[in-house]
Amino acid sequence: MTESVSESALEAEERPSRGLAVGAVSVAAVSFALAVLTWLAWLLVRPRLLISGVYPIVAEVFVLVLGALWFLALLAGVLATVLGLLGGGRRHGGDLARTGALLGGLTMVVALAGTVAFTVSPGPSPMYPAGRPLNSIIRE
Repeated sequence: MTESVSESALEAEERPSRGLAVGAVSVAAVSFALAVLTWLAWLLVRPRLLISGVYPIVAEVFVLVLGALWFLALLAGVLATVLGLLGGGRRHGGDLARTGALLGGLTMVVALAGTVAFTVSPGPSPMYPAGRPLNSIIRE
């Protein structure tokens, strides 16, 4: 009698958790969409805000919010990967969990690229009378 109980407990441990797999896919899908849309906003709106110079405070706030969104997407990608691996991404029959882990990994790559872009160039570069950046003036 005790052997059947321990065998069923082992089978329950070995089965992938469906809830973790669904959680991994949903978190990965939302965070991937967030990372891609943040890139889209960064590439479309940021250059216009920095060139116009009309609202420098708004441009700074916009760029800081985009940087925060990338860090958030990066953390959500890590969470999706962990949930996918815990939900049975490495086991046979854990296709949904594997999908969540892989999409979470892709989200981490996209968000990490955005995070690097944010830390390399977080705000507008200082412009001087001729409209050239500070680096070009220093090199002369």
